[in-house]
Amino acid sequence: MAEIVPPLGRGRRLYRWLAAYFRAAIDPTFSNRARIISGVKGLAVLGALGLALVVAYGVILIPFTPTISHIRRAKIDQPSILVSSDGKRLATFKPMNREWVGLNRISPYVINALIATEDHRFYQHYGIDLLRTVTGVARALIGDPQGGSTLTQQLARNLYPEEVGRKRTITRKIKETITAIKIEYAYTKKEILETYLNTMPFLYNAFGIEMAARTYFDKPAQKLNVIESATLIAMLKGTSYYNPVLNPERALKRRNVVLAQMVKRGVLSQADFDRLKSRPIRLDFEPRPEAVGPAPHLAVQIRKWLIDWGGP
Repeated sequence: MAEIVPPLGRGRRLYRWLAAYFRAAIDPTFSNRARIISGVKGLAVLGALGLALVVAYGVILIPFTPTISHIRRAKIDQPSILVSSDGKRLATFKPMNREWVGLNRISPYVINALIATEDHRFYQHYGIDLLRTVTGVARALIGDPQGGSTLTQQLARNLYPEEVGRKRTITRKIKETITAIKIEYAYTKKEILETYLNTMPFLYNAFGIEMAARTYFDKPAQKLNVIESATLIAMLKGTSYYNPVLNPERALKRRNVVLAQMVKRGVLSQADFDRLKSRPIRLDFEPRPEAVGPAPHLAVQIRKWLIDWGGP
């Protein structure tokens, strides 16, 4: 039988450790306690080695994630405005149907529902919640997968779907984590919340909380009540699945989950929950078309020319 020659240096030392630990785990001459201790030590060594490999892979992926300057620009991007020679506004070109609003123009119920449901330790972490990540991995291993991403990680995916990706792979998760840490560096917590709420899609060509409030309830985001706020935040788990227009029963159940989370996190009383949970969702639904301006046909042609000339 050929002799296995271990690697040199630190590799030799690691080889000997692993060999000793696994020998103790299977050798019948060792006591059960010794086997357990050796097995645990072996797993710890393998875990540390795996973590080191992940960290090294993460360092390699850093150049393939958005830069800090790119992230800072995402919050201040402005629409293009088409103006005639005499100064009249003919059209506004926006990549999506959205009206950006500050946190002071968003109902506090929306913010409380969002944090309570999606990331209740939002103000305590710096982009990644290690406890939530470990819990998410553990649940996935037992066949009960749940989201382990923070609001910042979700924002990373939504702002940079091409750079980060959406497939459930280790590469996507590492890129998402790196981008989330960069976002936390570039933005304040207030700016992260504001950017998140203004960039989330809500179906029917409604992007951001302001257009969602106007589309589903015909009111500005600032005037949303607790039930309306919980209904919109409930959609974030799956906009089509929890669409209150087409799936009102699912939407109501999910809305009540959001309200229950608000009770759990101390931003809604149990008495209010008991009073509100049986109330139906009352929509005032009206999709909001984009404003076309006084010269829509001219604007369409100019936009096509601009895209051909300079790209989208």
